[in-house]
Amino acid sequence: MKTFLLVKIGLAPLAIFWALLAYGAPGGAIATGFSLSVAAALWRRTRGETFLLEIGGLVTLAALAALWFVDPVWTAANALWMSFAGLGVASFLGLAMGRPWTADYARSSFAASAGSRQFFLVNAAMSGLWGALFLAIAAARYAQLSPVVVTAIVGGGALVSIFGPRAALRLAFNRMRRGREEFHWPAPALKQGDRDCDVAIVGAGIGGLTAAALLADAGYKTIVFDQHVAAGGYCHTYLRKARHEGRPCLYRFDAGPHDFSGVWKGGPIDRILERLGVADRLEWRRIDHSYRMADDAIDPPRDWRAYARMLGERFPAEAAGLMRVFETLHGVFEGMYATGAGRGGVPGAPATLEEMLAFPADHPLAFEWMDKPFDELVAQNVRDERARAILGALTGYLGDGSERLSCAQMAPIFGYYFKGGYYPVGGSGALSDALVAAIETRGGQVRLKTPVSEIIVENGRAAGVKLADGARIRANAVISNADLRRTFLELVAKEHTPADFRARIEKAAPATSCFSVHLGLDYVPDIRPSTHVAGPLHVGAATMSLLDPSAAPPGHSIMMLIMLMPFEEARKWFPDDEAQGFASDWKQWRRSDEYEQRKTGIGDRMIATMESVLPDLSRHIVYRADASPVTYARYDWASGGAIYGISPQGRLKGSKSPIPGLLIAGGGNYGAGVEAVAISGAEAAEALAPGLLAGATRRG
Repeated sequence: MKTFLLVKIGLAPLAIFWALLAYGAPGGAIATGFSLSVAAALWRRTRGETFLLEIGGLVTLAALAALWFVDPVWTAANALWMSFAGLGVASFLGLAMGRPWTADYARSSFAASAGSRQFFLVNAAMSGLWGALFLAIAAARYAQLSPVVVTAIVGGGALVSIFGPRAALRLAFNRMRRGREEFHWPAPALKQGDRDCDVAIVGAGIGGLTAAALLADAGYKTIVFDQHVAAGGYCHTYLRKARHEGRPCLYRFDAGPHDFSGVWKGGPIDRILERLGVADRLEWRRIDHSYRMADDAIDPPRDWRAYARMLGERFPAEAAGLMRVFETLHGVFEGMYATGAGRGGVPGAPATLEEMLAFPADHPLAFEWMDKPFDELVAQNVRDERARAILGALTGYLGDGSERLSCAQMAPIFGYYFKGGYYPVGGSGALSDALVAAIETRGGQVRLKTPVSEIIVENGRAAGVKLADGARIRANAVISNADLRRTFLELVAKEHTPADFRARIEKAAPATSCFSVHLGLDYVPDIRPSTHVAGPLHVGAATMSLLDPSAAPPGHSIMMLIMLMPFEEARKWFPDDEAQGFASDWKQWRRSDEYEQRKTGIGDRMIATMESVLPDLSRHIVYRADASPVTYARYDWASGGAIYGISPQGRLKGSKSPIPGLLIAGGGNYGAGVEAVAISGAEAAEALAPGLLAGATRRG
């Protein structure tokens, strides 16, 4: 209503012009209307404003004034329809310029969303509508149709103007929410029929365990199946024995993750663990990072502003730009996680139209930058290539650098500076164990050494799983936390998957893999727990025994060296180019001298790179185990040994698959990292039990 009234005020000079025309004073009408339009334009100018429709009215009245001096009789007879035609032409010219005129008036009513795509589209539609109405009125006046016709046109337009914008915004909001899911089908009734469980989960990675725990907490019977001997997927620990100076040594290693985000107080993982009543099972210790280059070393302080200032001192010409990058990403970070307030800490889209409209005002930096490329933000503020490289130092937590990341993707990575990354005492498996405990105390099951050979689909819906031993487990829904390629190219029969979707999955490459070297050392190195070394190779060193000495004997330590490996490089580790296929024993290849020599050679080079920071590291090695992409493919059944799921081109949008009742959790949709896969598991649970995340207390 406010916008409509503002438009009426803006059209006041023309309204007076039309009124004087009706009283039979065309000359006075033109003179008065033109004079008032000029006065209004000058007033707008003093305010620094330009309203396109008013400019169109001014130009139209100026043209009529010029015509009046040429032929007053003709002008008097045609002035009315020409004035409306002028407004119609101005409306469409504005659209052609990408500037719908209604936006000038709507901006004050919808200031919070004035820069959004939805705001532009709604106003483009309204401006186009009124352009058509102005031309329709002009045609009616030219044809001398009944005034009733014109009144109907104006009245209809007024109603649309008053109620249309909010209706259009609500439509846009609903489309936005719907767009978060690639496939749409109603959540199945989970508690119905004679089933072995309500939900069967394939894979005991963090995504599958999170989904199972939340669903069990909501009162549903869940069973998790995994082929491995330990739960957690890559997030598990294992023990290895060695001998040192004639005495036995026992080292505890992490299979993969060591630096956990989202566990800060109020973060997604923290809130999930609190909800499940297992947060007190875990003790988190903050990790400090270090970046070592050939001619420099940077040890970030724990306060992100202090870190930004430190970088500014190293790059004085870039100081202001570096601070802007940090402040912008902090704003994006705060905006993103604010959306989890009513969803159990799990960030997501605004839940209501009002929240969507308020988001730009409440979180302007997030609104402006969230969907823009991170490198665009950096390019606008920082020129020095060394400074840019430092800003992107942790992108390896998401991929190998081949993917162009958005600010929304980078914000959680900068969360390591804003909130800190943490390591659980007892190793990464402590998180998995806590989730397993939450499942089992609520009547759910986690069945290890129980591989799934097929996801059963009946009558076009997921109906359970078939185990490798032939047993069939009936369920009302299935969540796959398995590798996305394995899920749809091996576990689901071809005839049940849409051809175009299957072709997309076949075409999509596995994501980044890695090579790792696990070391048991007879000393405690003087480095930070997470040290990133740029040398002949880019190597990350995770020395988590610095935070949790129980991982190694007294005076000893563990260290995991990690080097990311893009798929095009990782595939070369597989015999006969089997990397696009699935896990296999490849016993003959793995036991060949060629394979062992190649593994040893890469591991030696990684150790040599680390010796630029820790001289004589190799002399302190008591235990060593090297893991290639083949190793990761064997133990996690991941295509190409991928540690980050599937390439972005193949990822599923949302949790729902094209098969009703079959959902995805893990790296196949929300991307890489423990926090991301935990969120994916929570979203899968929400998709099966809408409203689950909003529940503040346990309902199991």
